[in-house]
Amino acid sequence: MKKMYITLLAAGIGFSCFANDNADSSSFYLQRAKEQKEARKIWEAEKSFQKAVALNPENEQARLEFASYYCEQRKYSLASQQYNALLQKNPNHPIVLPKMVDINFLLRNWKEVINLGDRATKANIKIDKLNYMVGKSHYEEENYGLAKKHLLLQMAEDPSHKETITLLGKVYIELSNYTEAIAIYLKCLETSPNNADLMYELALLYSAQKRDRDAAKYFEMAAANGIKQDIAFLENMALSYLEFDLAKGVEVMNKVLEKKPNDPEILTQIAQAYYRKENYAVAFDYFYKVYLNDNRNAKALYMSGVSMIRKGDKTKGAYICDQAIAIDPSLAQLKSSKSML
Repeated sequence: MKKMYITLLAAGIGFSCFANDNADSSSFYLQRAKEQKEARKIWEAEKSFQKAVALNPENEQARLEFASYYCEQRKYSLASQQYNALLQKNPNHPIVLPKMVDINFLLRNWKEVINLGDRATKANIKIDKLNYMVGKSHYEEENYGLAKKHLLLQMAEDPSHKETITLLGKVYIELSNYTEAIAIYLKCLETSPNNADLMYELALLYSAQKRDRDAAKYFEMAAANGIKQDIAFLENMALSYLEFDLAKGVEVMNKVLEKKPNDPEILTQIAQAYYRKENYAVAFDYFYKVYLNDNRNAKALYMSGVSMIRKGDKTKGAYICDQAIAIDPSLAQLKSSKSML
């Protein structure tokens, strides 16, 4: 018995020494990896980090350094593997949890950002811009109420954070709270007075509220600050102008027509604007042009007849309306309508 006890004791001492050797080797390879990383020997550093972790999986510093190395290489999924190994032992690791929130935000893993962010908040772990990241994640998940809650918290912490302000404006739009959205964008514009995209967003918001003079003002400001004046931009600006400045609206719409010749929707919008302004002769020309470009468009033919009637030529106008009804009998019901548009 005494001999067996001595043998087992010796084996235990040997095992302990082997474990210590592994720990020492792990530290050795970790130091080598850090030196190789500093020397920009990327491939060699990765191999040394792998050995450091393999020799001692409990070496927390090795995993942290290895994960940091992967982040620098933008290998975020591999970095997550090292961080997750540490989170398994300590779910509220004060260093790892913020790193994992950042990584998942970069990778657009919105649900994971929300879950980890909630864990960090409950553990009272401070993470820079956490409420913005969680708010953005809720926005992407279309949970606009929760997005608003977190973005307002972020604004309370940092009122000048532009991304928070801009995103909060978008949340208000999704919640159909245009007044608050406008207020938010105006606030953001104070700190970014040359931001053409913000000006465009404001113009669209004013347009949605039928505040077309304000909309036109910000359309023009966006254009002056270099926004791309594509078809959508020009058409939106023209629609605002058509409500209060017919000549300017038509001028802008004609720029759209240069890119989309004889487009029926654009021609109809111009025709409707002239009709609303009681310029029935020009309205007739545009409605009839739509019909000439597409003789199946009975509505355009009918409205050209109505324009003719409003202009004073009732006989000719009535004839044109009857021709349109012959093409599309459903138009007959418009005869009893007090407003043609």
